[in-house]
Amino acid sequence: MSDKTEIENLLKNIQEGLKNYSVKELNEAIIDFINKKDDKTEEIDYVFQIVCDEYKTSPRILKKNNVRGVLHEAKQIIYCILHFNLGLSTRFIADRVFNNWHNSVHSGIKKYKLCDPAIKQDRIFLEKYSLLSAKFIETFTKEKIEE
Repeated sequence: MSDKTEIENLLKNIQEGLKNYSVKELNEAIIDFINKKDDKTEEIDYVFQIVCDEYKTSPRILKKNNVRGVLHEAKQIIYCILHFNLGLSTRFIADRVFNNWHNSVHSGIKKYKLCDPAIKQDRIFLEKYSLLSAKFIETFTKEKIEE
């Protein structure tokens, strides 16, 4: 088909969609479709699984906006794994994974970058991140080899 015919079909489909759905619903459907083209939900779910197993909590609790203490550390580790290992942007992590402000994701990543191994609390954070990151890499390396 020519480009002109493809554009005509696209506009016709948009028109049909607008008859049945609101502009907002149609826009969200298109965004969901585009995001699924480069879908990393399996990897994201696995990151949540290993971190939740380590910290004995659930993804629902970690996705809340106001977590404190050890759970906040778990959330920061998820931010780091998603950013450094999967290459997801801070805005993507904030908007699509946690539904919060990107500044919180940025501050979690910043914590990792500024960690001082001489400080006990930072050293524990780095050890947990290294352990969980290695577990993530090992699992998805095996899966790619098996495919």
